[in-house]
Amino acid sequence: MPLVGGVEFLELAGFTRITDDADNEEYFIMLDMPSLEHLNLCVTTLQQSKKMSPTLDRDIKVLQAAVGAQKFEVSPDFYRITKEDLLAEQKRKTQEVERNDMLRTKAMRDRDAGIGMRIYHYTIIRVRFPDGLYIQGTFSAHDTVESLFRFVESSLRHPVQFSLITPGCPPLKRDSTLLKAAFLVPSGVLNLTTTERTEFTLLSDELVCKLADL
Repeated sequence: MPLVGGVEFLELAGFTRITDDADNEEYFIMLDMPSLEHLNLCVTTLQQSKKMSPTLDRDIKVLQAAVGAQKFEVSPDFYRITKEDLLAEQKRKTQEVERNDMLRTKAMRDRDAGIGMRIYHYTIIRVRFPDGLYIQGTFSAHDTVESLFRFVESSLRHPVQFSLITPGCPPLKRDSTLLKAAFLVPSGVLNLTTTERTEFTLLSDELVCKLADL
């Protein structure tokens, strides 16, 4: 398989691609000799070129709950907790306490977070703002919580102090913890909390223009 960009580089250097009718093989020949200055420029460009790494598109979206989806009714059984539910939750918490009592490195915690989980390369995370709007972004499973905070900061109308909270859990710590270790893979929904009070949304005008229904 040819090196990506290799053919284009040879043609730029002055080579011409031809096909031999006898064996149907392709060859590069130089019909006209380019200047030495041109060849030196090509060599210098090749030597100074750096590997290009793909950048994940956040594919940012701004969403609001549809009117019809804001109100719904469920039976009382929906909230009923069975004996099995209580036992399973108690077992989970006991195991978590036992793991936290161990002296473990960050690498060990990240590894434990992946035990029993499918391998996901990406995750979609939504952050709910106090006014009910959501921003949604796509992340690598190996992105960090710090990158999530920076993502939120980039969406704000102006800088504010805020916390990100998963329902039922303490606020996320802004550090280098992997998203998969923070249980935000393959998806996650967090609430943004802040002490700032404003009659306008915290989102930038540019993002508000992208508003769509969930």
